[in-house]
Amino acid sequence: MTNDEMRSQANTTSSLIKIAGILWFAAFMVVMIGAIVFIALAFTSGDYYANSKAVRDAAEAGSGLLSQLGNIKATGAWVMPFAFLGISLFIAGFGFAFSNILRNINLRAGTMAATLPELRAKKNQA
Repeated sequence: MTNDEMRSQANTTSSLIKIAGILWFAAFMVVMIGAIVFIALAFTSGDYYANSKAVRDAAEAGSGLLSQLGNIKATGAWVMPFAFLGISLFIAGFGFAFSNILRNINLRAGTMAATLPELRAKKNQA
């Protein structure tokens, strides 16, 4: 690799770090949406469990209490996998960032390999 190629590679921003940033932003948004839904679910659960056990058990079909219970169960079924999706996006972003770090380490190794003979020649001349 020539000096010009290494210089141009060092001056360009890798697409890997851009992808990592996008994944981290998406993960943040997914986790925040999940947190908001969890908070709303907590208020709904609080309203449902504010009623006594006898009232909840005696609820008839089509009543508001059974509707609340259905919302609690349905929302709880999808919000947890949604939150794990956010966490997995965050971890995937780290994978892309570490790939970028490896790319930069290889660039530094190539730079050192290219300059080491010149440094040795200067040391021998002195």
